[in-house]
Amino acid sequence: MSPMPAETTDRQRAANRRTAAFLFGIVAVFFVGFIVSRFVTDSATGMTVIGLAVLLFLGVAIGRNLRDKG
Repeated sequence: MSPMPAETTDRQRAANRRTAAFLFGIVAVFFVGFIVSRFVTDSATGMTVIGLAVLLFLGVAIGRNLRDKG
């Protein structure tokens, strides 16, 4: 097998970093939502934060998919 060109490798690394940052952001929102819901002691607040995190994830994932195809 021939080695991949440096340009392709750099682009792949950049894409991996963006994906990792995006996933880290989602995890951070889930944890912050869980912690905030424990301090607020209101289950609706925790469910709202988790629901918003899921909607954000879906919106960005679908948007990135549509942008890549368009």
